[in-house]
Amino acid sequence: MKYQPDSVLIRWVEGLVKAEGRTITRPAVQHLLDKTGVQMSNIRTEVEKLICYTLDKPEITEADIDEICTTQIQNKIFDMITAISMKRQKEALDLYYDLLMLREPPMRILYLITRQFNMMLQVKELVLQRYDQAAIAKQLGIAGFLVNKYVNQSKHFAAEQIREALEYFAESETAVKTGRLDDKMAVELIIVKYSKK
Repeated sequence: MKYQPDSVLIRWVEGLVKAEGRTITRPAVQHLLDKTGVQMSNIRTEVEKLICYTLDKPEITEADIDEICTTQIQNKIFDMITAISMKRQKEALDLYYDLLMLREPPMRILYLITRQFNMMLQVKELVLQRYDQAAIAKQLGIAGFLVNKYVNQSKHFAAEQIREALEYFAESETAVKTGRLDDKMAVELIIVKYSKK
C-alpha cells in the first residue's frame, strides 16, 4: 500500500483546516500525524473531530489535538497480543504493520509485547493461587476489566511457555542492539513464532 509523504499530508491537513476558516501551525499538524499515523481516512476523521471541538477558536493547537485525538497504539498492541494468543497469525501481523504505519518504533513495540506477556504471567500465577479478579487488580495495580483480558490471553499459553517467550524477547532485543538482527524483522519473527498453530 502506498502512502503520501509527510510534506503532502501536512499541506492537505492545512487545506482541510483552512477550508473551515481556521488555522493550524506546521508543528501542530506534525503532532497530529504523530498521533494518527499516515492513513488519510484516519487523519480526516480526526481533523473533523478537531473542527467540531474547536468551533469557537480561530486556531487549532497541539493542546486541542492532545485532548480530542485518539491514540490508537495501546489498543492495537492489546489486539495484536490477543491475535497472537489465539494463533491468528495474519491478523497479528496486520496489526503489527498498522503499528509501523502509525510510526511506532519496532523496539517500543517489542517493549510493549514484553510488558503484556509479563502481565499475563503475573495474572496466570495469581489465578493459580486462587486470587479473585478484584484481588488481582489490586495486587497488580490495574483495572478490573483488564484482568479478564489478561486471563483470556494467558489461557492459550502455559506459564512455562510465557517464561520462555520472555527469554526469547530479551535475546531478540540483544540481537537488535548488537546489529545481528534488523529491528522490524526481530518483532516480525516473534509474532510469527508465537502465533503459529
